[in-house]
Amino acid sequence: MGQVVTVMNMKGGVGKTTVSMQLGSMAASVIYPKTAPRKVLLIDYDPQFNLSQALLPPKRYFELEAEKKTILQVLVEDDVGLDPYHLQVPGNENPPKLADIKTNILTFKNGGILDLIPSTLDLMYVALGQANASTKPMEARFDKFIQECRKEYDLIIIDCHPAGSVFTKTSLRNSDHVLIPVALQRYALRGIGLMMTFIEAKKQGAKGPSPHILFNLTSRSGIAKEESQIRENKKYEAFCMQNTLKRYSAFNELDGGKGYLWQNKKSYSTEAWRNASIVTKEFLIRIGVIK
Repeated sequence: MGQVVTVMNMKGGVGKTTVSMQLGSMAASVIYPKTAPRKVLLIDYDPQFNLSQALLPPKRYFELEAEKKTILQVLVEDDVGLDPYHLQVPGNENPPKLADIKTNILTFKNGGILDLIPSTLDLMYVALGQANASTKPMEARFDKFIQECRKEYDLIIIDCHPAGSVFTKTSLRNSDHVLIPVALQRYALRGIGLMMTFIEAKKQGAKGPSPHILFNLTSRSGIAKEESQIRENKKYEAFCMQNTLKRYSAFNELDGGKGYLWQNKKSYSTEAWRNASIVTKEFLIRIGVIK
């Protein structure tokens, strides 16, 4: 059964989508020593659909949206006449089949696969709408869909919108792990505290996803004082990943399905690939996908 990871931070500007797409693509493309090829699914669970725009050419994205092959179809039964003030709760608990809405992004010669469930701006109607009925059918649809995904993929990464209660509730409830990208800005420590409290509050009884803190956009030399403060904090030290994603422009080059690290020819792209590869390997070990 595949491991499910929610990538989320209540604080903006931390690079959660960049982290999702770089770790996802590296997990599918790189075969580490003594490991098997991996099948990876990325789920864009954010109405801003930045992950979808990064991985898909515009023409292909709009075709998939018109064909109703987005994460919205998992949540609602009928997206006709969406109302920003009223949340449409589906009449049944049966989501579409994974095969009907997934799209392949990359298939590697080594056997690795990267697939995507795109998002859509229409997902905002779910984020903003007020439900006049229980959202349990919607939650059940998402639960069943993720269970199907677990059977097909080694790793499922959900790039999650942090503000919508239905998104956070369904994503965290179905996740084994939460990856928290942290940019070393003012109030970074406060943001981690808020995120940890939020994860704890969303637990289903004693069960909840394991948090992992990934420092993002760090300097290529030295350690910032904010990072040291968090690492030395007894509450968070055990959750901090050893490696960090450094500040490389190559990480932001992926757009419209072009600009993967292994394709990039710009300065320091090789160093960026090596950095992402090391971080991905550590994370896959932490969550038990590889040993």
